[in-house]
Amino acid sequence: MEKQKSLCLKLCCLLLSVFLMLPACSAGMVAHESAASPESMKNVLVLPFKDISALYGEENNLRCPVCGKVFLTGNVAEGADVILTKHLISLLKSHTGFKIIYPGEERMLSNGFNTGNENRPSEVKKIAENGQLLGADTVIIGHIYRFRERAGTSYSVESPASVAFDLHFISVPDGRVVWTGHMDETQRPLSENLFEIGSFIKRKGEWVTAGDLAISGLESMLRIFFTK
Repeated sequence: MEKQKSLCLKLCCLLLSVFLMLPACSAGMVAHESAASPESMKNVLVLPFKDISALYGEENNLRCPVCGKVFLTGNVAEGADVILTKHLISLLKSHTGFKIIYPGEERMLSNGFNTGNENRPSEVKKIAENGQLLGADTVIIGHIYRFRERAGTSYSVESPASVAFDLHFISVPDGRVVWTGHMDETQRPLSENLFEIGSFIKRKGEWVTAGDLAISGLESMLRIFFTK
């Protein structure tokens, strides 16, 4: 009997240790209070997500040109900008009555990119001018700082997925940022943060891809915006 209890205890400890090594995600998604409701928006210009790492290199601390938040850049997988932009447009079409304006780059004003150490209000003004040029009342713009794919499988990884991006809604008439959200997250074992048990269950205890991680964050951001 004692041997059975001892064996059962050892088995429980082993299962617990395995459970704690399964992947969860850090709490890296933030969406701020909205200064405007979806109902007040009609014609929305969606700019393609911009790969900041490609412009300024990896392992650099760069400020968002719109809100000034600092992100650490890293590898951005090819096509990450297309993935996020297409999913953003799909979410907007399915949850709102916005008229989506999505122009080619040739129709945009030349506005460059500031690291955020310059005059951020002037950057927002340029974005609003693009919106006015194309008849929009709101401009949505996002930047990608990191979109590192996992190295391994859904059950075992050498390096987990890691993403960092932001999203901003800018009012064209007054050139104000009316809503912003950002995600800066690296998947990690549940043992490092037991408070992330919800993410662990949602992702079925698997190591997800960078695309899955980013899309989940984008959906969470917009869910908050849509409920305002």
